[in-house]
Amino acid sequence: MKWITHEAVAVGVAWLLGMPLTGLAGVFAGSILPDVLDQGAARLLVFRQLAFNKLHRGPTHWFGWWLALFVAVFLQTGCSFSAGESMTLFALGLGFGALAHVALDMCTQTGVPVAPWSKKNMMSLKLCATGSLAEYAFLATFVLVFSVVAREDLMRLLAEAKRLSLFN
Repeated sequence: MKWITHEAVAVGVAWLLGMPLTGLAGVFAGSILPDVLDQGAARLLVFRQLAFNKLHRGPTHWFGWWLALFVAVFLQTGCSFSAGESMTLFALGLGFGALAHVALDMCTQTGVPVAPWSKKNMMSLKLCATGSLAEYAFLATFVLVFSVVAREDLMRLLAEAKRLSLFN
């Protein structure tokens, strides 16, 4: 999936689940974190693109790491999206966003690893290819459904922004 799909879907779902703003910032960062980690590791090597292609969708795309982070922080917050300090909520969002990233990549043709250190066994729903028309149709459908479901919240947010003179 493209980054825009990861970001929009992860943040949209977290918003609908009632994640506070600090958590949403973590979700936004976490939604692309597995790819950012792969790119960072590839930058350390000589043939960056070749290294990225070999590294991508390896250990950073395994559910286990992100599930452990999310569950550990979620338990620390008392099983709440709204309890806890800013850093705790950010970490909760980071885990949620990375889990969403892996779940979305599992929908693609390539899939995600079943085990952290193996790319031989990949789990894939084979619903679309990255950057395909099917991915963009999924994103458009999600945005449409989100805007209908979250309409009142979005209208309140726009009214508050206007009240604070963020829009002239």
